[in-house]
Amino acid sequence: MIDRRREHQTLLEVTTLSLRHGQDLRAILHDATEAATEVTGAAYGAFFYHDRDEHGERLDLLTVAGAAADAFPADAPVRSTPLFAPTFEGRAPVRIDDVLADPRFGRGRTGGGAHGAGGGAHGAAGGGLPAGHVPVRSYLAVPVTSTDGRVLGALLLGHGEPGRFDEEAEAVAVAAARGAAIAVDNALLLGEQRAARRLAEEREAAAERAAARTALLQSITALLSTSATTADIAAAVPRAVTEVTGCTAAALYLTDPVHRVLAAHSHPPLPAHLAGLGVVPLHADDPVAEAVRTGRPVLFTVEQAQRYENLRGVDPGVVRSSVVVPMLDRSGRSLGALNVNWVDPEPHHDEVELFSSVAAQTALALERAQLLDAERAAREDLAASVGALTELARTLQRGLLPRRLPSLERVSVAVRYQPAVVGAEVGGDWYDAVALDDGVVFVIGDVQGHSTTAAGLMGQLRTAVRAYVSEGHGPAEALERTNRLLVDQAEELFATCCLVRLEQGSGAVTVATAGHPAPLVADERGLRELDVEPGPPLGVDPEAVFPASSHRLRGRSRVVLYTDGVVESRATQLDAGEEALRRSVSEGLAADPGMGCEELADRIATSIPHRLDDDAALLVLEYRGPAVQLEEAALPLTADARAVAQARWFLRTALTAWGAGDLLDEAELVLSELVTNAVVHTESAAAVQLRYDRAARRLTLSVQDRSTRHPRQRHAGADALGGRGLGIVEAVADDWGVSVEGDGKTVWAELAVEPGAGTEQREREASPWTVDVG
Repeated sequence: MIDRRREHQTLLEVTTLSLRHGQDLRAILHDATEAATEVTGAAYGAFFYHDRDEHGERLDLLTVAGAAADAFPADAPVRSTPLFAPTFEGRAPVRIDDVLADPRFGRGRTGGGAHGAGGGAHGAAGGGLPAGHVPVRSYLAVPVTSTDGRVLGALLLGHGEPGRFDEEAEAVAVAAARGAAIAVDNALLLGEQRAARRLAEEREAAAERAAARTALLQSITALLSTSATTADIAAAVPRAVTEVTGCTAAALYLTDPVHRVLAAHSHPPLPAHLAGLGVVPLHADDPVAEAVRTGRPVLFTVEQAQRYENLRGVDPGVVRSSVVVPMLDRSGRSLGALNVNWVDPEPHHDEVELFSSVAAQTALALERAQLLDAERAAREDLAASVGALTELARTLQRGLLPRRLPSLERVSVAVRYQPAVVGAEVGGDWYDAVALDDGVVFVIGDVQGHSTTAAGLMGQLRTAVRAYVSEGHGPAEALERTNRLLVDQAEELFATCCLVRLEQGSGAVTVATAGHPAPLVADERGLRELDVEPGPPLGVDPEAVFPASSHRLRGRSRVVLYTDGVVESRATQLDAGEEALRRSVSEGLAADPGMGCEELADRIATSIPHRLDDDAALLVLEYRGPAVQLEEAALPLTADARAVAQARWFLRTALTAWGAGDLLDEAELVLSELVTNAVVHTESAAAVQLRYDRAARRLTLSVQDRSTRHPRQRHAGADALGGRGLGIVEAVADDWGVSVEGDGKTVWAELAVEPGAGTEQREREASPWTVDVG
């Protein structure tokens, strides 16, 4: 029989559990479960929390009353079964006098492996209770539902004897469940109220901090608007920071770029025992120096300060925590740092943004003050600075140009450089001459613009062209590589350039240009411009090609290379300037046919008809003519087996015409091997070039292909059908070798022509096989 007085007292206690436990839901539900177990006379009670997972609805055991907790399996949740369904869904209480006689007992869902206090899906093959579970006969389950209808969980009561729960016990359990739900609702509501109060307090504190920040920033703004000098700023900022924020001390460290130190302006002034911190070297192990070097804020406590060598021994009673923020101008250059100290033990992380704003304002004011100081100094030193700058520009220009040109056997060279008459900026015009084993390459170029950037780029291009030419690349290939180098540098400048390769012995000339005027040649044929297809300027198109043209200088010749400053200005049209240059060269040589390159260069430089708005560079070479009489012929070959027969026919025809037929057998053998090597091992089209030096009676055979892989000599066995080609070449030829140029190579061999029959024919002056494309 239920004690009514105890019942009402228990239910009242359940309803007011939130007053005792606050937001502790586990404690509230535990006390509610104990009260319900006691008042209903149950042997044990349990509260299961309602939840869901991938298998559907479940109940997780939260607390147990009246029996040991280990009597309830808690390693897996209780699944929804026909016995539990009404409780899970919050429909109605479930009261059973004897669960063993109830058809729903032992009919739980299979496959989950979950436990159930009366459900068959808890793990046993035939359903029922798991091993070790307390005996259950009488069963009472009541849903615990919140005021908004949400099922919070289930209150389960049980007894080992049947028929222990009647309608009155059920009503009491329902009332206990309602009381528990009210207690839970009250706890949740209390939590929401406390969270709202906490949020309001945080907002109020944030508003107070924002007001303090605003006051500090307004104060700093007002001070900096009236501070015109660096000294005024350094004195005002630390005082304002200290007064507004209430910090222990503030210091403004300013960078001295000359002495590489940071000098402090502190408020209040640094005490005597910390006077050494007033000047901090930029390389020092110090938080201020670290912030300036890295450009990032530094926060530290007095304990953390011990990791800095410069702060060891600092009195912890004076400084407990610090923040250092760097000051950067608009270009990212460091002007110093702001250091703020507190007696609080924790660093003020939330103040970093505030002091970063103060540092940014201070940096702008310092930058303005420094600009004013620099402007005054610039006005005072303007006259001297212009003179020094002009001399510096001229010195730099001379340093970037070659100090001396190579001494050549059959070529004399004169160069002239005239800077623009306006301004003191460095130009980008240059000239150069690179001596090679078999000739010389002359270079002239012009980088767009007048600045140290243009001059620096000019120096890089001059070095690049010289390097590519020295590696053996021809004018076209050297320009292609230089162009790709300039494009890869992502410079917003372009350059023009002209390369002239001259073989001193033969007079053969190869020309390639990149948007630059073609050279002028004056010889017995008159004055003319070398015909060459111009490529685009360097730095414009990464895929640009620069066609090369071949010419021949047959006698004494003068070649003039120049930049556009020689022929063009703001007041003079390009056509008029080019005509004036041609007239100067023609009239000078007409008046003095023996005029040397130095005299001709002086005449051109002094007769420029316009005021120099741009730098002008000039290179004049005087060629004394070929030292030998050469016969040359070339033939492109098909990329198949017919190539060898074509090459042999070509060789026989040429040697017969040149009167060198006595070398035909050896030459034919060597050329056949070279062509076979090119066709078989490179699988590309080849070309044959023949060169015959009449004076030295020497024949050079060259085979060009489109592979950069060097041929390798193999040791063939006695029965081998191949592999002896290079061995034959080495045995028969006087000399042979390989030269790589661009994307291909040339394999060459030389044969000496012994004097003998047909000498008169070999010494004749002309030949139908002589090539002259000039």
